[in-house]
Amino acid sequence: MSVLTNWKTALAGGCVLGSLITAVAGRNWLPVTSGDGNTKITPQTPSSIDVPVVHALGRLEPSGRVLQITPEAGNEGATVRQLLVAEGDDVGPGEILAVLGNQAQRQASCMEAEAGVRMAEAELLQLQAGPKAGDIEAAVAALKKVALQIELASSELERAELLFSRQAISIEELQLIRTRNESLRADEVRGTAQLAALREIRAVDVAVLERKIKVAEAALQVADAVAETSTVRAPLAGRVLRIHTQSGERFNGGAILELGDVSKMHAVAEVFEGDISQVSEGSTARVVMDASGTELQGTVVQVGQLVARKVVLTNDPVSDTDARVVEVRIALTAASSALVEGLSNSRVEVFINPRSDEIQEIPSLPRNSSATDNRKNADSEEQSVG
Repeated sequence: MSVLTNWKTALAGGCVLGSLITAVAGRNWLPVTSGDGNTKITPQTPSSIDVPVVHALGRLEPSGRVLQITPEAGNEGATVRQLLVAEGDDVGPGEILAVLGNQAQRQASCMEAEAGVRMAEAELLQLQAGPKAGDIEAAVAALKKVALQIELASSELERAELLFSRQAISIEELQLIRTRNESLRADEVRGTAQLAALREIRAVDVAVLERKIKVAEAALQVADAVAETSTVRAPLAGRVLRIHTQSGERFNGGAILELGDVSKMHAVAEVFEGDISQVSEGSTARVVMDASGTELQGTVVQVGQLVARKVVLTNDPVSDTDARVVEVRIALTAASSALVEGLSNSRVEVFINPRSDEIQEIPSLPRNSSATDNRKNADSEEQSVG
């Protein structure tokens, strides 16, 4: 009888232990020991669930990335006549960074084009002002002279016709006088037309000169645009990070200098493609400087859309250098940016926390019969056997 009782007691204890294990496994219950030495079971809340932190290597760079500043097309082979900045200088948008050696020649072309515009405008003014008063007076005087000559020629022709009727002169002499008279009348018609032409301002002539002015202005704009390419300006506010071409050196197609807005620094993390689903915009991140161990704080502002090979590598010889990663940009806080504004391209370690509103709550299974219920069932069974 005692053996049977002990067996039943062990069976009841196993049932209690099994129910506890089931409850812990199904409902995330955790054993807690109270001050009196008794063990209690407390449920684990979703806030206490350990969420894996995404770890990645990365680098620091300005928020707008590091810009490679180069002169515009058409300046290949030109020399840098004057470099107006030094490494570490802060510049504003549109500020002149460098002047190329072909600027003087192109400015001369601008002056020539501007002179062409002024010439065309002067020609239009000349046309609209009409003929000079002296030209008009000369034309009128010439017409008066022709009129007098015609009057004398007409009298001479009358006398010649009278003499011819009396057979005092030959037909040839009469024809010569008539021809001279007709020539003078033709000179009068020509002089009258010339005077009218001097006084006339045609609309078509004005239109031609106006078009000529527009052509000259267009040529001036082209010359100005070409001359402007001899000046290298800052596209945005930032700091000169590195200078590649000094004054007097020839520009051969590479960057003259590198520029970046270091007032807002970013950490660019290379997250493995398998972990990218746990990262989203708004996630907080901790950035640790690889060299000094300085910790920085930031927030994910952009998740890349392209899977590529790793760029930032470790010193571990067995690390996967061909791993596929996605770039994630983390905007550092103002205080953190101030600490690393002069450390672009520094290697960092990044720890990204998934957003709390994206954590899936672990579902709870229905609670099995309690340990007390199991104990009562075991006692009932023992009594029935007894």
